[in-house]
Amino acid sequence: RRFQSCQLLWSTGFTRTPQGDRDAGTPDSPRDQRFPTPYAGANRFRFEGLRLPALSAQLRSPVVLKRTLVAALHRRISTTTSRLDGTSYYDGPVTRRLVTWMLLLAAIAVGIVATPSRADEPVDVSIESLTPQLLDRSQPDQLITITGTVRNNTDQVVENASVHFWRSTRPITEHAELEQVLTSGAAQPQGSRVTNSKENYQDLGELPPGVSVKFTVSATAGELTLSSRTDAVYLLGALVRSNSSAQGPRNVGRGRAFAVAAKKPLQVSTIVKLATRPTLLDNTDFQDNSLESRLVGELSELLEAAEKPGTYTLLDPSLLVEAQVLAGEHTVAGQAAAPSETASNFVSRINSLIGTGRVMRLPFGNPDLARLHAAGDLSGFEAALGWSETALKASGLEEAITNAPLVADLGGNDSQDLALTLALHGFQKVFGNTFTSSGEISTTNHDLKAHALRISPMDLPGISPGNTFTGAQISGRRLAEGLLGGKPTIHMIREAADISRAELLAGSEITAPLPEPSGQARYGVPKEQITPWPKLRSQVQGIFDSTQLLEELTGTDRAALNATIAARAFNSAFQSEQEAMDFVSATPSEKLAPSAIRLSAASQFVMGSETNNFPVTISNPLPVTVKVRVQFVSDSPNRIRVAPSELVTLGPGEHRTVSISPSTTSNGVVTVRAQLTTEQGTAFGSVVPVEITATGLGRVGWIIIVISGAVVVGGTFLRIRAVQRERARESREQ
Repeated sequence: RRFQSCQLLWSTGFTRTPQGDRDAGTPDSPRDQRFPTPYAGANRFRFEGLRLPALSAQLRSPVVLKRTLVAALHRRISTTTSRLDGTSYYDGPVTRRLVTWMLLLAAIAVGIVATPSRADEPVDVSIESLTPQLLDRSQPDQLITITGTVRNNTDQVVENASVHFWRSTRPITEHAELEQVLTSGAAQPQGSRVTNSKENYQDLGELPPGVSVKFTVSATAGELTLSSRTDAVYLLGALVRSNSSAQGPRNVGRGRAFAVAAKKPLQVSTIVKLATRPTLLDNTDFQDNSLESRLVGELSELLEAAEKPGTYTLLDPSLLVEAQVLAGEHTVAGQAAAPSETASNFVSRINSLIGTGRVMRLPFGNPDLARLHAAGDLSGFEAALGWSETALKASGLEEAITNAPLVADLGGNDSQDLALTLALHGFQKVFGNTFTSSGEISTTNHDLKAHALRISPMDLPGISPGNTFTGAQISGRRLAEGLLGGKPTIHMIREAADISRAELLAGSEITAPLPEPSGQARYGVPKEQITPWPKLRSQVQGIFDSTQLLEELTGTDRAALNATIAARAFNSAFQSEQEAMDFVSATPSEKLAPSAIRLSAASQFVMGSETNNFPVTISNPLPVTVKVRVQFVSDSPNRIRVAPSELVTLGPGEHRTVSISPSTTSNGVVTVRAQLTTEQGTAFGSVVPVEITATGLGRVGWIIIVISGAVVVGGTFLRIRAVQRERARESREQ
């Protein structure tokens, strides 16, 4: 009615009426539809033909902005020079502004310039069930039933209330239309009550303030009079009316929900993601016992959901490895633990699931690819992908899983750039929440075939007014999105809470194979902003930086072990960077710091001969066996030099004293510097200075000492004899 009033206003001419002839004309004459202008003066003017067909079309939309109306009015009123005869138009700027504001105020008065209307009605209607929500137009006797609750939200009694089955016969066939309806007012699109039988309504009587009443109304598919033969979405609902003595019959509340008219149930592909936070620190030691708890709880529920016929699985190979270790002899925080029967059963069921051919593998360790990509370092990103592949090859898993299709789940962090990068690195499918539509990932390499697959939401709210999160509202929106949101519909179960939400709607959805759409994928803007973890990356890089030295010390290849730790370190289940760093810090590789191996010796040593031995002590606090030797660098190798020690093998926590034999060519004081090296000669650890004093002169020195002693003794003896002879002579003379 508002729209018709506006058309009448615009289609009516503003006609010049000479003074003294205002009331001329008969009631049936066209002059009865002429309106005097607000312009005062000797002459009055008319504006004919102001019809605005383009604007009239816009008024069919529930929203018309003021600036749209004003701009259209200015375009339609010409700007020719004014003339003062009876047939000319005066279009000067003053009058144009006056007419613009007059029409604008009139439009506001009839309600065409408005924001999307809300249900400003006193009764709240909540639709709790609508069955079935898949309408079969080929069965006119199909009974559709709506149940819900009506509540009087006012402080006054609603008299003679009744609930009526309501529907809109306008088909919604495009997703853009669906989005428009979701944001429209409660009365848009227009609909009508079904009034064919007593099942179409329910009398409620008086509704006191704050009172809620349950209702049930029904109608057959034939009574809905849906004219469209194509698959479409429709709005069905309940309209509450009141017939009071004071106000007469009127609408006092309404609720709506989506239903889908389709020839067959909608096809849905369901995927279960099996991945969890890592706890395995090395080959057999677990950080804690949380994996056992999850295998009994959430992981068991997810595995049960994955075992349903036709369901696909995304599996983190690292989870399978950890379950296998847990099923055997292992330790938890260094303490021996018994094999887990729960883990053994889990592994057996996983292997059976792999045999169905519906298992796809995530990168080993399920690293957060979006977070790694956010660092903006392509070489670093490629290195991270390499960690997962290296770890997978070293895991010893069967070919059934190692040869499974490589896929990625990006969640809400999907983007075109990341999807393209993954496709170029061998990923066959990339799942994401914000892809606009599923399709092929276009790359410069035409031999590659990869798909970006959109994960459809399962619990979007329905349509207002009323509670939009009832079962009927959520399932109706889900079916509408499934029909119009772009096929195929793919649901992802990432946690146990998703299992019930992903259950197929009985009679409306059926299981379907995971599709491979041929069109090009379209990409949206990720809703989530993810940031890199530079501290974690630096910590992981430190492990790789010490790899060569550790390999030389231990005589083992640590590339696979380090890659496994690195892949798990960026697991997407870690909630914070600190949590991930704590996991890395607990791994043996992080504890294998070569600098912890200690060399100690006395700071001074005095040599008394050409060769002499002095001790040095080597301590190995690491939990692994190492092989080292001690090398020396002399400040004056021409005087004193020290040969390297023999290769020394030290077990975990062992201390060993080694005897060192320096050699000298002359006496004096020389500083030599001791340091540990690997078998290959790589020096590491701190340098220990030792001051060596050489005092020995060799054989010649001893001869000189003996002769000197003999001379002293002989001289003394001769002196004593001379004194004795002298005294004897003196005695005789006396």
